Amino acid sequence: MKWRILKSGKLNPAENMAIDEAILNGIIQSRSVPTIRFYDWEPATVSCGYHQSAEKEVDFAALKEFGFGFVRRPTGGRLVLHNEEITYSVIAPTSGKFSGNVYEIYSEISKVLASGFSLLGIEVDFEKGELGSKEQRQVSNPCFTSSSRFELSYKKKKIVGSAQLRKEKAFLQHGSILLNHNQSQIAFILPNLEKNKREKLALTLSKKTISINEIVSSKISFSQACDIFEQAFKKSWKSDEFCNTAYLEDFEKSNVKLLVNNKYTSNKWNKRK
Repeated sequence: MKWRILKSGKLNPAENMAIDEAILNGIIQSRSVPTIRFYDWEPATVSCGYHQSAEKEVDFAALKEFGFGFVRRPTGGRLVLHNEEITYSVIAPTSGKFSGNVYEIYSEISKVLASGFSLLGIEVDFEKGELGSKEQRQVSNPCFTSSSRFELSYKKKKIVGSAQLRKEKAFLQHGSILLNHNQSQIAFILPNLEKNKREKLALTLSKKTISINEIVSSKISFSQACDIFEQAFKKSWKSDEFCNTAYLEDFEKSNVKLLVNNKYTSNKWNKRK
């Protein structure tokens, strides 16, 4: 398989989700090259999963006070705070090494991410648990409170959270690799929580999540981390070909613009019930 590696840097929430979806659309149309993408968020952003009710999950007044952005992902899963992290996305046809089910694809990508952590001197564990749909849709149950199958943890603390969308013989998997912060702040933008319950949740999140720079002895920058995880993909999938690029194709850019304007900046999408 031939891969494009795209490092986008920091983009706003609408652009980030639009780019991932535009590439997925291009894969479905056999126009885009399978893509591994690394990016971050400006401003720091709270994202909710496709199936979640935004108004039940997020206190938008608190969100504004913190200066956080907000967007609904095209993928499932639960609430995530994206704040100085490495977000990765893998977008490709469901063929070859990705011809299996959702969990087999998760496993394949998690093995690569684990090798990236190993290059950083961090030995992570594969989670064996599996959250049911009821658990995943509970209000006040952020993504990083627990781990799904094949997600990665360090000393029982979650360090990566991922979500996946399969559509017309293609898939998009993207996820948060925590770089500088754990997820405790998310407790303060959840609605309808008493002060003691909010503080308890913040403490739980700080105990259950950990970032790369809380582990390593010398601080790793976003750029350095991206380079290391790029190396892990190339090392793990040795028979594949890789090409680095800084740009999208023109037809992808056009689709991104449409998705930003008509979907990812609209309350009809972001706050739908």
